[in-house]
Amino acid sequence: MPIPRRLCLAGAGALAGHVFTAGLAAAAEPIMLSVGDQNDSLRSLLEAAGEAAPTGYCIAWKEFTQAQPLLQAQNAGAIDFCRAGDVAFLFAYASGAPIVAVGANITGGQGAAILVRGDSAIATVRDLKGKRVILSPAGLGEPLLYGRLEQAGLTAADVHVVRAAQNVAQLSLATGRVDAWVTWQPYIALGQEVDGDRILADGAGILPFYVFGIAHRDALAAKRAAIVDLQRRIARATAWARAHRDLYARTLAKISHLPDAVARRSVAASRLEDVAIDDGVIRDTAALYGRLAAYGLIAKGLDIRAAFDPTVLGGVL
Repeated sequence: MPIPRRLCLAGAGALAGHVFTAGLAAAAEPIMLSVGDQNDSLRSLLEAAGEAAPTGYCIAWKEFTQAQPLLQAQNAGAIDFCRAGDVAFLFAYASGAPIVAVGANITGGQGAAILVRGDSAIATVRDLKGKRVILSPAGLGEPLLYGRLEQAGLTAADVHVVRAAQNVAQLSLATGRVDAWVTWQPYIALGQEVDGDRILADGAGILPFYVFGIAHRDALAAKRAAIVDLQRRIARATAWARAHRDLYARTLAKISHLPDAVARRSVAASRLEDVAIDDGVIRDTAALYGRLAAYGLIAKGLDIRAAFDPTVLGGVL
C-alpha cells in the first residue's frame, strides 16, 4: 500500500512535514489536496525548484511506483490530483474513471525505450521475433513495441509479451528470464547504470508521450483554485529544472533514493517542457487513442476531447 505523506503544519515546519501549501489566502482549516506521486518525482521537482511555500492549502502525498495503481486510486476517489503518461491516462479514462487532464508536459517518444541486456545478441527490432518482451499492463509498452514491430515488418504475434510491474521487469531482464524490456525514465537510466542495459529502440516517431496533470472531476469542482495553483507551480518548477538540471538531479536522488548516476542520467535525458493543452495536444492524444483502439487494446468510440479541460489554466503556464 502507498504510504500517505500528509499533515498541514504552520510556518517553516511545513516542508519538513512533507506538506506543501501555496498560492491561496490563508484559512483556519486549509484545503487538503490529495496528490499521487510516482517514485517521488513530482515532490522532488517542486522541492528542488523552491515551489513549496505553504499558504492556504495542504498537500497529502501518496506514493506509487507507476501509473496504473495510481490512477486506480484516483478512480476510487482517494487521489485529487496526479501526473501520469498519456497511454495510462487513456486506459483509465476509457475504463470510466472520472478524470480530466488539466495540464501537460511534453516528454516525447525518446523518453521511452525498448531495452536489452548489454551482452544480448539482439541488434535490431527485427531480432525480437520469437523473443520474450516484458512491459507494464495498461501502459506505453504495447503501443511502443507494436509500432516498432510494424516498422520492422513484424506483428504483435511475432513476440511473446509478458506483463509485469517495472521492478519485476527490471529483475526479469537482468536475470535473463526475458529478452527485452519496454520502459521509460527513470527506469531506462536505472537499467543502463545498474544493469548495463542498452537501448534497442526508443519511442521517437511512435509515441507523443505527454505526461498529463490529471484531476478527479469532483476535486476539480471542489478544489479548483488549489489544483490551478499546483499545476502552475509544476510548470514553473519544470522550467527551473530545465535550466538547473544538476541541482534538480541532486534533489531527485536524495528524495527518491535513486543512485546519483541514475538521477543524473534520467534528468539529462528528460525534455522538461510544460505545454498548454491546446488543439495540437488533443489531436496527438486522439491519434494515440486511435492506434490503441486499432491494436484492440482499448474500447473504440470515445470522445477524447472530453478528457481535457484546457480552461483550467486558460492557456497560461
